[in-house]
Amino acid sequence: MIAKTARWTLVVAALLVSGCETDPGAVEATAVSLHDSYFNKCSSCHTPDAPGKTAQTEQNLDFSTAETMQASLKLKAKGLVGNQAGCNDVPFVEAGNAAGSLLVAVLDEATRQAFDNSKYPSCDGTAISAMDNRVGGAPDAATLAALKQWINDGAN
Repeated sequence: MIAKTARWTLVVAALLVSGCETDPGAVEATAVSLHDSYFNKCSSCHTPDAPGKTAQTEQNLDFSTAETMQASLKLKAKGLVGNQAGCNDVPFVEAGNAAGSLLVAVLDEATRQAFDNSKYPSCDGTAISAMDNRVGGAPDAATLAALKQWINDGAN
């Protein structure tokens, strides 16, 4: 009996070490998980009839659901004014390139400051708005890592 118990203990330990145990609060690199954990907060301004939407709010983003979020992130920024106008026509997500994605830049200071997309020279660290301060704070490290992974994996 002791040998059987020891064997099961080793099996369980091996599973834990190999990563089969998951954190139930972890954010997965999927549109649904990202929307539910963080981006649903953006819907107070970024939905068709959002209470916080103004004439200066970017026009293409819709964070109503994970599906509308994913669809709108395939579009380009539109309707930005003032300093941010340099980012009009810049894709929100550049699949396979989190560091070159406008979505990551508006949420992550380091990405924003290093943002350099030669196709859009007017969209740089000075033209990109820090949106994290408008939704109650930046995403936590796990959410930001999942977002970057989702984009680097193709944003599907």
